Amino acid sequence: MRFENNNKEVIKKITNRSLKSNKTRNTFAILAIILTTFMISSVFSIGISFAKNYRTMNLRIQGTTATIALPNPTNSQINNLKSTDMFNSIGKEIRVGKVSLDSLKKNRTKIIIKYIDKENYEKQIIPCISDIKGSYPKKENEVMMSKKTLELLGQSSAKIGDKIKVRYKINSKVVDKEFTLSGYYTDYAIIEDTGYILVSEKFVKVNNLSLEKNGTVYMDVKSKERNNAQDILSKEIKLNKNQKISYAYDRTDDLSDTVLSTTLIVVIIALFIILNGYLLIYNVLYIAVNKDINFYGLLKTIGTSPKQIKKIVKGQALRLSLIGIPIGLILGLVVSFKIVPITMSTLFAGYQASAMPSDVSFNPIIFILSALFSLFTVMMSCKKPAKIAGNISPTEALRYSGSTPKKSKKNRKTTKGGKLYKMAWYNIFREKKRAFVVFLSLFMGIITFLSVNTFLSSVSVDNYIDRHVKNDFEIENMDMKENKINDNLVNKIKNINGIENINIVKESSLQVDMNNEVILPALKTIYQRFGVSDKELNTYLENVKKDPSLLSASVVGIDDNLIERFNDELKEKIDVESFKKGELALVDSWYYDTDIYKNISGKVTIRNIKDNISSTFNIKMINDSTIGLLPSGQAAPVGVPTIFISSNSLEKIDKNSITSLLYINVDKKYEEKIKLELKKMSNTRGLWFESKSESTESFNKSQMVMNILGGGIAIILILIGILNFINIMITGINSRLKELAVLESIGMTKKQIKKMLTFEGLYYGLITIGFILTIGVGIIYGVVELTKNIADYAVFVFPTVPLIFLIIVILLICIITPSFVFKISTKQSVTERIREIDK
Repeated sequence: MRFENNNKEVIKKITNRSLKSNKTRNTFAILAIILTTFMISSVFSIGISFAKNYRTMNLRIQGTTATIALPNPTNSQINNLKSTDMFNSIGKEIRVGKVSLDSLKKNRTKIIIKYIDKENYEKQIIPCISDIKGSYPKKENEVMMSKKTLELLGQSSAKIGDKIKVRYKINSKVVDKEFTLSGYYTDYAIIEDTGYILVSEKFVKVNNLSLEKNGTVYMDVKSKERNNAQDILSKEIKLNKNQKISYAYDRTDDLSDTVLSTTLIVVIIALFIILNGYLLIYNVLYIAVNKDINFYGLLKTIGTSPKQIKKIVKGQALRLSLIGIPIGLILGLVVSFKIVPITMSTLFAGYQASAMPSDVSFNPIIFILSALFSLFTVMMSCKKPAKIAGNISPTEALRYSGSTPKKSKKNRKTTKGGKLYKMAWYNIFREKKRAFVVFLSLFMGIITFLSVNTFLSSVSVDNYIDRHVKNDFEIENMDMKENKINDNLVNKIKNINGIENINIVKESSLQVDMNNEVILPALKTIYQRFGVSDKELNTYLENVKKDPSLLSASVVGIDDNLIERFNDELKEKIDVESFKKGELALVDSWYYDTDIYKNISGKVTIRNIKDNISSTFNIKMINDSTIGLLPSGQAAPVGVPTIFISSNSLEKIDKNSITSLLYINVDKKYEEKIKLELKKMSNTRGLWFESKSESTESFNKSQMVMNILGGGIAIILILIGILNFINIMITGINSRLKELAVLESIGMTKKQIKKMLTFEGLYYGLITIGFILTIGVGIIYGVVELTKNIADYAVFVFPTVPLIFLIIVILLICIITPSFVFKISTKQSVTERIREIDK
């Protein structure tokens, strides 16, 4: 019976000395651990940061977390709202008045004065603003202002405690008052012409303002109650004659698809990294331990127990991990804090860019899990060789070659098996696990590189510009105010030297008649898509019968030149002349199922109830998602599609329709000068201005960051795959040196052995390429489909050039590596190598 000695100090010394004597191996092992830990931690950190920042961006643009509003609420109604337990917050707002200044009227801008209670400010507003300085006003003469307000008042340099004189209209009176600035903040609302002044509760009481007469209650509904909110509130809240609960579109709903797609892409990339990292660490440590098995055999001959040998092996791996994992985590942390701000600041353009935070989500769980995975991988990678070294007898350990003994197979009665290419084929698959690891290593590295490359190619700047920026300049009336874009402005623009054409878009919210051919299919589709019950749809339809004005649509009037441009890009042409004459209307297909919208036909009647004017149009369904020339239209009841008619037809139905958009195209040599003039005109009127050149420049910056980040990840991953292959080939050939020496001793020349090994490498390359061209192409296509959920302008671009380049590189590496390793490993004569076998 063998008794194990308690020689902990001796085991530590052997472990340390073994590490010191294998510096090259240690370097490769530590690099493998660093790479894996770094890649996992940085990819997840960047992915989570993007998801959180994207949500914040949507909230900032929305302006409040609340999506339901009830004007002039009574105390009884507020108590009923609280009793439903449906809301994350219920905030109160009291309208005070507006600032009265000639400069505001001239520039068609405004400053709204209001009071919001603590719950509204802290839970509904603070998540949507930033750069908060100071505090909410408490005294009667204190105010808090948005930076836009300070700019409109000419007080951009004002500081906390400064006195600011404001002339405002309250209770039908114009009042001049000096306020003390208690705080200011940055808001991100899309509307460019509106500023806000927040006053204290004492100010409201002094001026006899109340919630029931002058206020609104805002509600942020719990996510699980969103589908039922409208139905429940209609039953629980009894409304007065002039009250109506409004339901605003929640921009954070956009987040679900984007975050899901982002998460899937991050998870896929992370899985590729994890698998590649596992294979790399496993191979490096397996080779290292495999080489030392003879040493462990010697230890066994002097009484070292299997348990102690396993401790030595695992102790070395653990010490390497203690060096590699912290370095990998630190690198991941540094990259995250450097790359995330740059990426976030360049990922979006326009108002989205200003609203997109560049915060890094430092989540310790990511780094803890990354460290644990790397440690788990290291320990698993040394488990098998440690078990072999610990369990076999000392004699077997001394003769261990790394090959797994196989059951004898029936002899093949043929001479074909002796041909070099046949021998190479048999050699590959006699160690099926090793062959699988080789194929997987190469496949994962290459497919990750191609997936990242395809993702970057799909979201190229050319695709973005072609899809989203159709005009040199766009000027938009975001808040749809009358006369902000008027004939005077249009004529000024037309008179600018270098203007080639202007397309004028007008919009109006008008009633449409319910019909079963056009409107009802859209309502049914969207209610099903959002998971709303048929009962709620039927309730809405019943309400429409009682009050037809509830069925209103955003009607967009487009001029003759724009409809011709649009038709030129359509695959299925429309009857342009009928459209111009006012006989044809185009209906946006977004609310319809893709399978049925092409079969939708019929007529639609549009009514102006105020002027008692109506017009009926034949309809044509259109999908503008791949063209991007037509505006999306203003808000309308869910399920009611946007309708496009000619500008002349809209003028006949509604003389008060509002000019919402100008598309401007210019002579390129005057573009820069015109841009400055148009931007100045837009800013003075509080209009949204967009330039194709600025959008292109902004996207180019974003693309550059993505190329550096994505390209870096892809190159590292493909290098991991190639290193895995080289490591495995070294292991395989080293474990077969005895076998190859025997073959050489019975007459096989070195040239023939090299040729056989070259065939093996070629087979590895060809089989891997076969997997890439089949399974790999499917994975690449899946990545592009996910990308389309993040970027609607993404276009599938097959990575032909990178694929051909990689095929050539992989084939060269697969062909050259085996024979090169054999040449390095067989510098001794056959006799000397055979003698080594018998030692």
